[in-house]
Amino acid sequence: MARPIKITITGADTLGTDAPTVDDFLGQVRDFLDILRGVERSILDDGENEIIWRVTNAQMNSPIWVELTPFPKNPAIFVEDRAEQVERATIDGIIAINEGNQRPRYFNDDIMTKAQKIFSRVTNGLSDTSFGFDSSVSEIPFIIDRTKARRAQEVFLAMKAQAPVPYKEMGSIEGFITKAELDGFGRAVLRFKSRIDGSEIKAIATGDAFQQLESLRLSDVWQGVRVRVYGMISYRSLGVIESLNATGIEVLDQSQLPGLEDILDENFTGGMTSESYLVSLRDG
Repeated sequence: MARPIKITITGADTLGTDAPTVDDFLGQVRDFLDILRGVERSILDDGENEIIWRVTNAQMNSPIWVELTPFPKNPAIFVEDRAEQVERATIDGIIAINEGNQRPRYFNDDIMTKAQKIFSRVTNGLSDTSFGFDSSVSEIPFIIDRTKARRAQEVFLAMKAQAPVPYKEMGSIEGFITKAELDGFGRAVLRFKSRIDGSEIKAIATGDAFQQLESLRLSDVWQGVRVRVYGMISYRSLGVIESLNATGIEVLDQSQLPGLEDILDENFTGGMTSESYLVSLRDG
């Protein structure tokens, strides 16, 4: 069984008690759980939640804490490695927000909203919230105190102040299918996870792509298939994809994709060091 995450929540010391309100306590746990689930869907190729988080220990005395332990949804699936990836990406993202960095990897808009709520409660009703992970993920608990929470709020405000510039361009995106369906307007829609950053992309199929998607949707096996989707890509801002109007879909045969041994060439520099090779290119 994978090791648990320990969440400790301390209320502001008012009326002689540091016990958090029920709303603050449940809100912190719920929003953190939603972040874990969202990161799991973003970080892994299948786009599914295979982890169930269970409360395996708790302390009601001050400070109040609970332990959330990952269990497999399917008992036949081993989720310890999966849980470690999710936990590491989650704590790295929360720390990145605290340090004022750009949007953390795997943190989409929904996850950022949940993170903002967690930080906001510490500036309005709570004294601090700490997240303790297994030592393989983070050796010491990360504590969000009021100083860190106020700094994080400045980060969220700065992100909102950066007015995104939407644009469109023709191109293609590779990824792994998560769902093929018809929407409420009868349009063929392909949902897939980008191979580059794990973000989910909605592609509305038109023309030839409509027929290709219909055949794919009615086939027996499509989930997790790797595809390259062509068409007009709409971006919310630089590099942030909003949607894709697909004109063509190419299913990539994994067996035909080049492996590392096909790409590497040990004699590429003719026996020269990389530094010497670059100098020779520069000098003609």
